Amino acid sequence: MSRFQNAARVSRADRPASRLRPVGPLAVTLAVTLGALVLTTPPATAAPTPEGTARDAAHIPAPPLVTAHTRGGAEAVPLGSAERRSLLSRAADDRASVRKALHAGRHENLVAKDVMKDADGTVHTRYARTYQGLPVEGGGELIVHDGPHGRRIDDSLHTPLSVPAVKDGVTAARARTGALAEAREQHLTHTAVDGSTRRVVWAGSGTPRLALDNVIDGVREDGTPSRLHVVLDAATGSRLAAYDEVTAGIGNSQYSGTVQLDTQRAGDTYQLVDTQRGGNSVRDVTNGGLGVLFTDADDVWGDGTADDRATAAVDAAYGSRTTWNFYHDVFGRNGIADDGVGAVSNVHVAGLANAYWLDSCFCMTYGDGLDNRHPLTELDIAAHEMTHGVTAATAGLLETGESGALNEASSDIMGTAVEFYANNPKDVPDFTIGELADVRGTGKPLRYMDQPSKDASEKGTSQDYWTPGTHLLDPHFGAGVANHFFYLISEGSGHKTLNGVHYDSPTHDGLPVSGIGLRNATSVWYRALTHYMTSTTDYAGARTATLQAAADLFGTTSDAYESVANAWAAVNVGPRYVKHIAITSLNTRDAAVGQPVARTVSAVSTRPGAVTYAATGLPTGLSLDSVSGLISGTPTTAGTFRTTVVFTDSAAEKRRYTFDWTVVASGGDFFVDPDRHDYAAWQSVETPLTVTGRTGDAPADLKVSVDLVHTFIGAQVVQLVAPDGTVLLVKDFKWDTGTELHDTFPVDATGLPANGIWKLRVTDYTPAAPGIPPSEGGYLDRWSLSF
Repeated sequence: MSRFQNAARVSRADRPASRLRPVGPLAVTLAVTLGALVLTTPPATAAPTPEGTARDAAHIPAPPLVTAHTRGGAEAVPLGSAERRSLLSRAADDRASVRKALHAGRHENLVAKDVMKDADGTVHTRYARTYQGLPVEGGGELIVHDGPHGRRIDDSLHTPLSVPAVKDGVTAARARTGALAEAREQHLTHTAVDGSTRRVVWAGSGTPRLALDNVIDGVREDGTPSRLHVVLDAATGSRLAAYDEVTAGIGNSQYSGTVQLDTQRAGDTYQLVDTQRGGNSVRDVTNGGLGVLFTDADDVWGDGTADDRATAAVDAAYGSRTTWNFYHDVFGRNGIADDGVGAVSNVHVAGLANAYWLDSCFCMTYGDGLDNRHPLTELDIAAHEMTHGVTAATAGLLETGESGALNEASSDIMGTAVEFYANNPKDVPDFTIGELADVRGTGKPLRYMDQPSKDASEKGTSQDYWTPGTHLLDPHFGAGVANHFFYLISEGSGHKTLNGVHYDSPTHDGLPVSGIGLRNATSVWYRALTHYMTSTTDYAGARTATLQAAADLFGTTSDAYESVANAWAAVNVGPRYVKHIAITSLNTRDAAVGQPVARTVSAVSTRPGAVTYAATGLPTGLSLDSVSGLISGTPTTAGTFRTTVVFTDSAAEKRRYTFDWTVVASGGDFFVDPDRHDYAAWQSVETPLTVTGRTGDAPADLKVSVDLVHTFIGAQVVQLVAPDGTVLLVKDFKWDTGTELHDTFPVDATGLPANGIWKLRVTDYTPAAPGIPPSEGGYLDRWSLSF
């Protein structure tokens, strides 16, 4: 769990880099990762609310985790260590052909990181990138899918990697000073620089660039250890990113009842070492350091209470054993990293109400709780922490923004699945996290998957639904969106009681969702995580990944495929299928008389073949192309038009969408309300507006109204381009860190012709400077001229 407010994790030095993860499971070369259990992008406007529902919200009971009903070929098969080594070796030999397919430059190289194989022979290989021998961090990995139907490459970079040649403008001493300053801002104590400054290529935001990575060891406010990476631009010293290798979690422990343990005999004593599962072991770290391996004379461990120090060790060993069995039995995975290597569990950190996974030592550490009598060794917490290791070995989701939220959610999801797999009567399976713990003193679970917002506390609230601000949240609260999705796809929406627990899961669009069962939902998520997600996957990308996984397992024409899409729509990510048709684009915003319209409606169907389009009640002057879905023309009449768009699939199934389309008159005001004019970092966008019916020149007080959204609004320079090409400044650069602009600016347009095509030009000049987030681009919402 990555800062579950109480748990953490780290990264193994002898493994290929598994990418950055601020405050979460992170794995980079020579790095350590901790994970704590505490406590974007789909369109900014919600998809249109459809009529009806895809199917009745009949509850499909979630069976124990057994074999999924899949389309055989997509089922993952376990790899023996020899075959795994052979496939990785073959992947290393195949790098040249992959580089050729990518049009990679001469300085770019690939490192085979992980490999998986399906029953139909398809091999999925993950590669990390290097550039001039430097590790590429913050993104840049790719997945190659080689199967019976050929090769497909999913690349997180959309263009060949190119890094400007620059000399380090920052000394190592200055980089360390900047890193320590960042640590102070994050309220770390007992800080110390760990090792030398590493040179890397940072691809996490904007143009890839040479960067300096410093690691600061310290302690967070709740006592959780920290290994904070501070990444600085090597040329300017500006902060590019800061992320913690520690990903932490919380839960409860010592109430799993009497459980079977696999131990090792050593002379006259027994050791808490599981030789059947890669050598999983448990150590007592009461006095710090590497701790002491638990031993016992009669192989009977603990007494079920906190009075016996071995009790926490029993729960930790049981959690490791059960999680290993789950991944092996359900997915054929041979340990956390799929390499047969076991992990170390460290117990009894006094006063720590947290737990964390550290990939560099391949270990979990559990605190004893604030009262030193409630170790955080509950099963779903142990599984949460170990899943951070699985994520680090596969997708490597960065612990920041939406990818960090998906990282945390993956651990919650698999922690829940392990709990159902174990079906322990002492820890009855449910869709809550840390339900046996009382870290906040409220007697309630830490997280709720059916309605995440029920976890509201002074530290924040998990989201039930995606919003444009999700990427700004602590990943533990942003994880609520995926947790809610997983509950809905497992169990469906509405009222129900499972294992004595009552649930009532709402949906964003008010329409029901049919579940596909916990086993199938878990299979979809695991395949998406291990086969399709990468370090920078966001919620829109997670929807794509899970739909691809559902297509692999059940086919695109299956009810399961549509259920996955509809569960995402229910948390405000992407469109919903109604009558097997999902509307992917439909702009219902205002138009204006005399302003050209070019808007495209589009839809997809789970039926083979294309969707066609028709419409009634369009504003006067507009028409719809039945094949392309383009609505074009120039409105001639103001008013409100009751418009119905009809979508028809190849099976002649129809879906109708009706809305009121307002056309405003152009008099003294002329305005543009575009589909949404997006622009990328360091680029410009120009949006035209046609002025007719005016005489003479424009006035000296021409008013330009602008509605603009961007992560750093102050760096957006706005200019007005007159019909004759004259450029007028509307808004200059200023130090305003707001995220939205809604304002009217007077511009002296004296001597410029009024009639003609005016353009609004917006340019992103976001600097690389301390305290300024990297530019993520923005969009022009609308603009107008008032004469």
